[in-house]
Amino acid sequence: MALTQSLLVLLLFTIVNAAVGPAAVAHRTPSGSLSDTQESFPNDPLSIIRPVMEVASQENSDSSMGVMQETAHRVLPPPLWNIFFEELPELMFESNYEPEAQAEWEGNALPNFNWLEKLAPYYLPNTTNVSSECRRDVHAISAAIAKGDDWAQRIVDSWGKFSDGLLAGNTMQMGLLDECLMASVNSQDPDAHFRGQYCAFSFSMKPKSRRALEEGYDEEEEEKEEEMGVEVQIPELHVANIKGMLKLALPYNLMATCIPSTCTEEEYMVSLVDQLNKTGLELSMLECQTKDLPTLRYNAADIIMIITLIIMGILVVVGTVADVWIQTSEDQEAAQGPLRYFLVFSFYTNLSKIFRINVKENEEVISCLHGMRVLSMCWVVIAHSYLLSIMNSANKGLITQMVAEHPYFYQIILNGYPSVDTFFVMSGLLVAYNVTKEYQRTSKFNVPLYYIHRFIRLAPPIMLLCGFLAVFPPLFVQGSVSPIMTTKGNMVDNCINYWWRDSFFITNAFIGHKDGQSCLPVCWYTAVDFQLYIVTPLMLLPIVYFRRTRAVVFGSWLLASVIIPMSIIGGRQLPPTNVMDVTQQDAGNSMEYVYTKPWCRASPYLMGLGLGYFLRVVDKEKVQLKWWQAVLGWIAAVATMSAVVFGLKDYNTLTMKPHEYVPAISILYGGLHRLAWGVAVAWMVFACHMGYGGPINSLLGHPIWQPLSRLTYSIFLIALNAQTIYYSYYSRLPLYFTPFYKLMETAGILLISTFGGVLLSLLTESPVLGLEKLLLRKPATTNVKVP
Repeated sequence: MALTQSLLVLLLFTIVNAAVGPAAVAHRTPSGSLSDTQESFPNDPLSIIRPVMEVASQENSDSSMGVMQETAHRVLPPPLWNIFFEELPELMFESNYEPEAQAEWEGNALPNFNWLEKLAPYYLPNTTNVSSECRRDVHAISAAIAKGDDWAQRIVDSWGKFSDGLLAGNTMQMGLLDECLMASVNSQDPDAHFRGQYCAFSFSMKPKSRRALEEGYDEEEEEKEEEMGVEVQIPELHVANIKGMLKLALPYNLMATCIPSTCTEEEYMVSLVDQLNKTGLELSMLECQTKDLPTLRYNAADIIMIITLIIMGILVVVGTVADVWIQTSEDQEAAQGPLRYFLVFSFYTNLSKIFRINVKENEEVISCLHGMRVLSMCWVVIAHSYLLSIMNSANKGLITQMVAEHPYFYQIILNGYPSVDTFFVMSGLLVAYNVTKEYQRTSKFNVPLYYIHRFIRLAPPIMLLCGFLAVFPPLFVQGSVSPIMTTKGNMVDNCINYWWRDSFFITNAFIGHKDGQSCLPVCWYTAVDFQLYIVTPLMLLPIVYFRRTRAVVFGSWLLASVIIPMSIIGGRQLPPTNVMDVTQQDAGNSMEYVYTKPWCRASPYLMGLGLGYFLRVVDKEKVQLKWWQAVLGWIAAVATMSAVVFGLKDYNTLTMKPHEYVPAISILYGGLHRLAWGVAVAWMVFACHMGYGGPINSLLGHPIWQPLSRLTYSIFLIALNAQTIYYSYYSRLPLYFTPFYKLMETAGILLISTFGGVLLSLLTESPVLGLEKLLLRKPATTNVKVP
């Protein structure tokens, strides 16, 4: 309990410090006699302000509280003031080691703490071991604060200061980036010549304190916390109290300041590390930036990317101009000549293909897949929006309570992983559907073309996007921690060093390793999909060629896809799937050994393969279902999907209390839920395509979905990195976590990703498919009936 109180006091001290420290002094106009305190510049900049504090304190000597307490009483909300200065005075003195202050309190007078002295070392570099310019400007800021100069007030105003909602998890105090960066000081009184330099840092507890915080409660601690009224009164909510909130909020913090540009990041780091060490904390991140954004490095990667974009731009311009000229002149002979290799790059034709809407019914087209693809993509993006923004939110300490009040709604988000299995079903379905069609047409299976088509269909957009992210984001992204994107383990660095993992579909092989990063994290999916695609002939061709044994072959593959994940989950005692209430180690092991491995994700893909083959060879007229059979099928599908999504509600409470390992639930759910979801999705596709979809087929098969459906692959590649830039690198203020805000953010991300998807598709997907048709012409048609 002592540790909980100490951490609470640390945060509360920070609140008061930030609210009534330099900002309060800067906005109070001292008397004229106080401006004569800048005769020299000693190493300690606070010596300039101490006389101001002392005189101000004397001016308020008739009161029982000092000037800082008086200001705090006006600035802080009354409930927080009462908690800090009246209800928990003993906590205040547990953090105060000065005997004089303790004696003053015992004499029924509030102690006159020098809040500014405690606070300033966090915001300004110590001037002991810094350059002369840095020392000059730090002292100038201190003197200007004492004088009430406008430029100093603006600098202090840009500092991050704890305000509302600390106990709700508001630990992201980002200050105001633009106000700091726009500061340009050229003053003679006091002498100061610098520009604003914005520095953001985060801290963490030292291992000993961290272990103590992670220990469980005893009954005495819980009783004390209940007496203090800190427990959230929500039924079945086990750890929603101060310690639980701190465990969730404290590791994800950010504090920002504005220091002179004449001080280096290293100089500020030295004093900051020393100050944090005194309070039992350690620096975990520090990034400083000025108004000037980085420029191109012009290294090999930059040059290659620039040349690539120039060449692609030339091809697009030539192809578009030639296309418009041919369309205008109606010169079809020119369209069949050498120009045809440039026409595939035409924005004019390719853009019309993307947004073309075909309203004619075609039995060859499984129209419901368009709507399923788009809605599944939206589900993925909105789930990422929730999960990526939890720790950066200003109210993350309340999210546990929000989940407890609306468990089923949040379960759709926290357990949105079946949306990916829907894509596996559709992928397997289309592969089988097209391969079977090709065999019917040619009586052959072209192995080289099979693999070449897949690679050139998927790889070019990944390569181009990786190149773009490796070079250009630092040139236009500027946020509170944007410089970190170029450091090791972050986006730009990952794209420079690990682009080949995504481009050659081996991303999932490195997940869980020490250097397991990738440029496009979502490419674990494309890797799994491509690896399943590689072995698809082994699973599909025996079904196509051998009629008598196809049921046995398909059943064997399906059984293996269930037994393998069951064995891994049971052998390693892993959670049933990706859930929130597990230890970090279990979450990592589940991702490494189950979630990103093709042999554990094969069930829905196999269901798609089986359905695609069935829809191609079955006589639609012979498949007749009675109305009650169709209704029963839909009820079973909806019930199955609901069980998969909501069945692990108790594993996603966000209480920071790991769920107990239950072998039966983990093994059965982990091995069967993807197969169950695949069966339900396969039924939906079958029912809609065969005429038993009713209003669901009218919705999913509506032509309006077609343009977005063609862009889902490009959107899928772009969206997660766009969200990472928005929530992490570009973020300037804490975000508030509510469903409405998440909906609006998701809509914006989808809009931006769609624009980017159109451009990516026009530059890569459409031209590559056009070149494939020109260079790899299909042989003459020969109809072969597949049994």
